[in-house]
Amino acid sequence: MKLYGDENYRPPRTVIEFVEFIQKADKQFGEEEREKIVAFLSANPKSGKQIENFGGIRKLEWHQKGRRGEIFNIYFHPGSNNLPLVIIAMFKKNEKMIFNKIIEILIHSKIS
Repeated sequence: MKLYGDENYRPPRTVIEFVEFIQKADKQFGEEEREKIVAFLSANPKSGKQIENFGGIRKLEWHQKGRRGEIFNIYFHPGSNNLPLVIIAMFKKNEKMIFNKIIEILIHSKIS
């Protein structure tokens, strides 16, 4: 348990989930596992790897438990101290054209 007196303690971040992420994660993992992903990222906004030349967007590998044991990459922007973390999308690890799909999601979200 971490307390406010602990110099390493960081309160969980506010998280915004794009609809595309919610729908795909709920279908693949279920709501409970999606909430675990959100809680993990909220507490660990610098997890995963930063994607070069992509405005700070990061990629986190998430291993699905169970008989298939698939691996998914979750794309998110960690925000900053005053901005929320934004979970953009989730794709299977070997899925192609990821960056094109992320750009489409971001553009669609700005227009809507």
